[in-house]
Amino acid sequence: MKINFTPDSSSDIGSGYEKAWQDGRVDLATISATDLRYGWFAYQIDFKVGGHAFLSATREPLVDIMFTLAYSLQGLRAEGSAEINFTENSYVIHLKLVGDRVRFTSSHRAPAVPPECPFEDYAAAVRAFVASGVACLVESRPTLAENPVLDELRALVSDPAGGGTGNQE
Repeated sequence: MKINFTPDSSSDIGSGYEKAWQDGRVDLATISATDLRYGWFAYQIDFKVGGHAFLSATREPLVDIMFTLAYSLQGLRAEGSAEINFTENSYVIHLKLVGDRVRFTSSHRAPAVPPECPFEDYAAAVRAFVASGVACLVESRPTLAENPVLDELRALVSDPAGGGTGNQE
């Protein structure tokens, strides 16, 4: 299980925000969740399970990927399944709990044998990805530390009481 990103400061400022950024009219401490999720910090993302690359050097908005992965944990815990999807295309990564393991399939380029990993490994990888993403963003843009969007993101990946999946298939 591997989820990581490659920071690229040339992709920090969202398309269409350059002039406002240069003029000092953008305050990262108050910018909306929607703007952060879809307009800023488009970094290369790698998402691999069992040797299969579901995403490989794909440029996606980091905050959106962090939220999507955090919501996938909630979906797995609550319903036993979740999806990682992308607004700009039809690609979907499907996650399903099978016992205490997560099975991964996708709408495109799916491997013949779907890769799996223990739920706790997936949860740990998502929590580590979100923690490193938040740390990277705050280090490069310190005013982001004041934005409540990052607090919401951290809360989504906090380990629930008991830490289990709630699913006993």
